[in-house]
Amino acid sequence: MHGLRKGLWLLRKGHYRPLLRRLRLRAWSDTVSLGLDYDPRGQPALRTPRIPVDVRPIRPPEILAFIELPPTGAPRTEALTRTNARHLLESGLQTCYVGLIDDEPVYMQFLITANQNERLSKLFDARFPPLADDEALLEFAFTLPEHRARHVMPTVLLRLIELAAEQGARRVIAYPSVENARFIRFFLRLGFAPFCVRTEKWRLLVRRIEFQPVDSDLVERVSRREELGAVT
Repeated sequence: MHGLRKGLWLLRKGHYRPLLRRLRLRAWSDTVSLGLDYDPRGQPALRTPRIPVDVRPIRPPEILAFIELPPTGAPRTEALTRTNARHLLESGLQTCYVGLIDDEPVYMQFLITANQNERLSKLFDARFPPLADDEALLEFAFTLPEHRARHVMPTVLLRLIELAAEQGARRVIAYPSVENARFIRFFLRLGFAPFCVRTEKWRLLVRRIEFQPVDSDLVERVSRREELGAVT
């Protein structure tokens, strides 16, 4: 049902190409993500300079910046990302944070805690196991395109880790896609450790989620790729 709503939204707004891509993925695809965890009570292993970014829960007037669809000629991934942002922000999930520079929203990300488990299950089905009381989940990092050169993500992410510790979390979890090797390497350098591999399989519009032990060869392949550059 969630996928149908997103598809209809794209169709109404004239974004046919992203919709076709979405349908192709639902017909036959495998998406592999690496489960990573970290104890937020410790100091990150990576020292990274922080830029002046305010981090706080998102406010209603700031939502439009993340969900307004781009022109129809824009890259397909941009329309899909904004459609997913709209779906999450309108879902009732209460744990979205925004990064602001000079009071302008530039970045959004969810820091989800156990009191949101029911909503999490409805939104993502079996993609995420229920969170324990001392766990927090980082999900859906999105920097607005016009601000990506500012590299705000590391600063906001580090602040979210601090907020997780302040809220009593002893374990912060993330599931970045292996296609985003740079993002994974940044997490690893911070001190996150792999604990599982999640595979999301679509076969003729039917989805299946599989969790498997860590594949050390997969982690090594991701880590061996080109040196970590700036993370946005």
